[in-house]
Amino acid sequence: MHPTLIDAGWFQIRSYGFALAASFLVGIVVATWRGKRYGVPPQIILDLSVFIILAAVVGSRLLFVLFHLDEYTSPLQFFALWEGGATFFGGLILAIAVSYLFVRYKKLPFLLVADVISPSIALGVAVTRVGCFLSGCCYGKPTESAVGVLFPQHCPAGQSAAEVGRALGTGPVHLHPTQLYSSAAGLAIFAILMLLGPRLQKRGATFGAFLVLYSIARFTVDFFRIYEANTHVLLGLTVSQVLSAGLFAVGAYLLVRKTPAQSRIAR
Repeated sequence: MHPTLIDAGWFQIRSYGFALAASFLVGIVVATWRGKRYGVPPQIILDLSVFIILAAVVGSRLLFVLFHLDEYTSPLQFFALWEGGATFFGGLILAIAVSYLFVRYKKLPFLLVADVISPSIALGVAVTRVGCFLSGCCYGKPTESAVGVLFPQHCPAGQSAAEVGRALGTGPVHLHPTQLYSSAAGLAIFAILMLLGPRLQKRGATFGAFLVLYSIARFTVDFFRIYEANTHVLLGLTVSQVLSAGLFAVGAYLLVRKTPAQSRIAR
């Protein structure tokens, strides 16, 4: 693994931070292109992107910190995002809330704009999770060597694997590369949303499809991830799985509700 892509002593580029920045960049490009097709001005997408980036960073970090307070010795560490440690759902939920306020302020239909940016979110997941893999965070449970990855001990996943190996009286164990599972799921969802675009004419349908598909993927992948005991909050399910169930319900509602098709802003 390569937690640090470039290390020039005083200057470093962390894999996770680079992947996060790249995910926002490709997401903005795709959303701007889609916005033109839906009648959403590029400047609206660019302005909205600024708010989404800030909300996603703050929300993802905040939810992670709330469940890992014992790991921080200084409040300043709360802001060390480049070291890794973020929860996707925290960023997603806060970004949706901020986006809603921004879009309504601009007097635009929220669900239409959500349809525009949904594929970008899925693509962003695919890119960001590669950064997680390189950093060794968001790792999975021990598995058979045929399907697992032996992470180097200088990353969090490798340290965890070594601890499990010591407990079992063996060497470091192989772990499920759940980062790559999530990345593959994000890429698949992006492809599905883009291919189904012409068929998802009902306003909010693309956004609903994203919520349904991502919730299913995340709910499934979480069974293979390692989590601290305090993140299992309901019937043995993780916080992310509970949130997945809620967002699945919202997405399903958007897909089945009866509303006239209107895939562009009326001029």
